[in-house]
Amino acid sequence: MQVQMQKWGNSLAVRVPKVIAEDAKLRAGDKLVMNVDEQGVLRLQKASKLPTLAQLVAKITPENRYDEVSLGRETKREVVEW
Repeated sequence: MQVQMQKWGNSLAVRVPKVIAEDAKLRAGDKLVMNVDEQGVLRLQKASKLPTLAQLVAKITPENRYDEVSLGRETKREVVEW
């Protein structure tokens, strides 16, 4: 399906036809990630609702860390030999 690029303020915009939006399960207000490769191919995909590991680790502070918890003595295969 061909669409036309339009001027929108200082930016450019493309309308997503209803059929394409429905197939992609897109709704107004959805966040998208936009990338362009070396050949100029534009790719849009829904932003993940789940945070990445890096995002989660960045939120760790000394105030929200748990202390180490002892679960008792190691037995059988739990013993680690370094």
